[in-house]
Amino acid sequence: MNKADALNLIEKLAEPAALTLPSDACLGHHAEDGTYAHLVLSGLAMRCQYTQDGERQVCRVYRPGDLIGLEMLAVSTPSLMIETIAPSVIKRIAIKRLRIAQQNDPRMQSAVMSLLASEVMDGQQLKISFGTGSAMRRICRFLLWAANKDEVALPNREKLGSIIATTTETASRMIADLKRQGVISKNPVFGCRVQINREKLCERAGNLCEQSAA
Repeated sequence: MNKADALNLIEKLAEPAALTLPSDACLGHHAEDGTYAHLVLSGLAMRCQYTQDGERQVCRVYRPGDLIGLEMLAVSTPSLMIETIAPSVIKRIAIKRLRIAQQNDPRMQSAVMSLLASEVMDGQQLKISFGTGSAMRRICRFLLWAANKDEVALPNREKLGSIIATTTETASRMIADLKRQGVISKNPVFGCRVQINREKLCERAGNLCEQSAA
């Protein structure tokens, strides 16, 4: 079963009302953390943890069409936090309901296995895209990956730095450089969004461009 068919099947189990969340919102809290999986309809989210000294460590970023938290079918205690990094619309899928459907419907079991395999492969690809090469290449790959119709909801500089494993100062300087070079430009209506020049970004992203671009 391909990813699109698997997502369509699992989305039928979602709660009818979607959640509309601002940037920097947490998905679930305390006892609710392992109660739901979350399907991203629009926006961006990340999975991370914070060290004792407050350092943010990002392990995964999600865009529309990604399902967050499917591993809660097998584990009882979530180990990482989920935060939005742009205004997002998300549907919740009760883990209990998903577990029952998985047990009773072979197609649902196939969908779950397909999405778990996709999560492993997607996570590996993002680790390569956002974790290798120069900081400029990494930030260009992120912008390409996160773009929807050549527009990106830009995370704040602290979270952007965490995503591509660089300092906030470096992330801020690179965004300013890309604007100055005409690679990205501010949306005249929504200040947190930028328009991308895909061709120029690909030139700076290196040979992973095609694998990273949305």
